[in-house]
Amino acid sequence: MARIPGISFLGKTRELMYLQSYIRINDNTSALVENCRQIYECTEVCVRLLTGSFEIELWGSGLMLSSYAENSVEVRGTIEQVKLVSRRNRRDGNDSGKY
Repeated sequence: MARIPGISFLGKTRELMYLQSYIRINDNTSALVENCRQIYECTEVCVRLLTGSFEIELWGSGLMLSSYAENSVEVRGTIEQVKLVSRRNRRDGNDSGKY
């Protein structure tokens, strides 16, 4: 007998309230991250942003934040790598006490 998948109330609520993060990348020169909660680190080679569910790392050269408004961050520079780390997994296995 096939099992009917359940609908997560929290997951559906996030979707309806636009709490999910969105990343728009233009070539390798800029990235716009929407629904960003915190700027965790910003250097010329790495920008780390915290969202509701993920830590987003942008690696490259000459990186800088060109705007931060309405929970959106625009990163400009030469973007070479984008890394998404689940905050849930990070909390479970991290001893540093950051979260």
